[in-house]
Amino acid sequence: MFGYVKAYLPELKLRENEFYRAVYCGLCASMKKLTGAFSTFSLSYDMVFLVLCRMAVSDDRYEVKRRRCCMNPLRLKKRLIMSDGEEIRYGAAVSALLTESKLCDDANDEDGLKRLGKKLLLPSAKRRLARAGVKSELIHTVKAKLDELYALEATKPTELSPLAELFGELLGELFAFGKSGSDARILYEIGHGIGRYIYILDAADDLADDARHKRYNPVSVLYGISDGTLTEEAKAEAETVLRLELSAAAGAAELISPPDGGYPEALDIVKNIMYLGMPNEAKRVLYGRKKEFKN
Repeated sequence: MFGYVKAYLPELKLRENEFYRAVYCGLCASMKKLTGAFSTFSLSYDMVFLVLCRMAVSDDRYEVKRRRCCMNPLRLKKRLIMSDGEEIRYGAAVSALLTESKLCDDANDEDGLKRLGKKLLLPSAKRRLARAGVKSELIHTVKAKLDELYALEATKPTELSPLAELFGELLGELFAFGKSGSDARILYEIGHGIGRYIYILDAADDLADDARHKRYNPVSVLYGISDGTLTEEAKAEAETVLRLELSAAAGAAELISPPDGGYPEALDIVKNIMYLGMPNEAKRVLYGRKKEFKN
């Protein structure tokens, strides 16, 4: 949904890279099967990360085969695609839930033609959500947390942390839903840290656009800027904050011990994303270009 949770590909081993792409293509195929071809336009590597985290604590097995891309059957080269298992189906269902929730919010907030466009898309999004079979408990949790977040944003608070905390709690619930014991606690902490990171980085990414349209932006308020441009000092401070948010999630991931018969590759990719990929995305947003990763 946001595009900030990606692997740092130069540091992925060949086997890990193939596994990563197989999960991505498997999630795409699952979304097409579960909620229709149109839903695959919301496919993102953020959701692949959710699937990988849940796979890392699971002993479910998946079949991987080379098949033609289901969204581009004319492409001759076959791809590795992972079978439609429990965690991949969960990722497809969560994607449908978040897409419908985002359209609901946009239909209320946008103006003119944009608002009309979102309203026209909303009925089909609701049908896809119904087809996804998302449990009512999870729908209620997500809706309640988003309502709480939007209500707080409407007050235009001067502090960023309470807003990031609500989004962190939301992702924590999504990551841990249906799990129990230590697995649930670990997944919640990963989702919580990732959620806080996403909210802060997304606000920083929207600075210029929000300034143009005179919209509230918590990062803009925090640093007292009106032109949508962070100073170099503010960028460095924001980068440090983002790394701290990631450290909590990474610390939780270090507690994962893949079960016998599970997929250690999933955990290796999760660590690559948190230690390398996401810091690189933060640099891209804050500094406007890709930077060579330095630890």
